[in-house]
Amino acid sequence: MSKVFDLIEKASVGLNLPSLIVSEARSIAERAIREEVSFGFRPEDIAAVSIYIACRGRKVPLLLREVVSATGSDRRRALSLYKRVLSYLDVRVALPRPEDHLYYIASKLNLDQDVVEHAFRLLSEANKRGFSIGKNPRVLAAAAIYTASVLANKPLPVKNIANTSKVTSVAIRLLSKRFFEFAGFKST
Repeated sequence: MSKVFDLIEKASVGLNLPSLIVSEARSIAERAIREEVSFGFRPEDIAAVSIYIACRGRKVPLLLREVVSATGSDRRRALSLYKRVLSYLDVRVALPRPEDHLYYIASKLNLDQDVVEHAFRLLSEANKRGFSIGKNPRVLAAAAIYTASVLANKPLPVKNIANTSKVTSVAIRLLSKRFFEFAGFKST
């Protein structure tokens, strides 16, 4: 159990996670080990899944692949353990929302507050119209940031937004066309 806790601590420093998430990840790992849900899985897998569940529970929009690479785990094994922990320990995690990703991506890009507020309004409009249903929330947030930056005359390169948000530039361009329509423009 101590190796799992050490891995959680090490990965949390690399991912720059707050202490609240670290303590929650430790309690999830302890519970998974105590109730033998994680039997047969490596400590790296347990640490990755515990951190990921704690982040999802606190609406910190980290991707599983980011957590897996920080802990040195295997993605498939971590995903298998993730499903197992959710079902056996009856843990509830919220689905990621585009707004959560918006603030996370905006902080990494050091965006102006007016661009972030405009992107938030675009996402609200997309939710009202039902446009966001079935779309990747991270792509929605990235496209809203791109559209808002162009409309604010502070255009950011799509490639920068794509690299920061870990989505493709093609996906951002496709969704941003719809956001431009929401803003009253044809498409770029």
